[in-house]
Amino acid sequence: MRNKQELIRIEPLETKHHCGILEIVERLPEWFDETARTKSVPTDLRHQLGYVAVSNHRVVGFVTLYVTEGRLHIGWLGVEKELQRQGLGSRLLGAAESKALQMDIDQLATYTLGDSVTYQPYEVTRNFYWKHGFKVYKRSRTDNPGCPEEIWISKQVKP
Repeated sequence: MRNKQELIRIEPLETKHHCGILEIVERLPEWFDETARTKSVPTDLRHQLGYVAVSNHRVVGFVTLYVTEGRLHIGWLGVEKELQRQGLGSRLLGAAESKALQMDIDQLATYTLGDSVTYQPYEVTRNFYWKHGFKVYKRSRTDNPGCPEEIWISKQVKP
């Protein structure tokens, strides 16, 4: 018998996946606030590339990507709650790293809620990135009370 991970395919993001991604975002309000759910993610999906994790023709995880400042940036990353902590986020991150190499880009980057802010869901997020070798390259204060500090993190991508 195959395990759950073997039944989940990673495939390139296509327009047909948008509804499934938005359903995941809707079910993860701890990570995706109202603006992200209603404006940012729907808009970004139309302009970013990425990958989806698909199980039984249903999107169960995703990562979106865009290039800026010489780095391949993760725009959004999400995995269905019941599949978190089972390696699916790592597989999506691996697909992003492979894409960076295909594009001849040597850094994968993103930004997230700063570690000066105590909020358990983002402690999990930061720990995920630390585990995968990301390091802080910039910190910034914001005027957003929900996110008073952002950290910009990146990692070297190697073949």
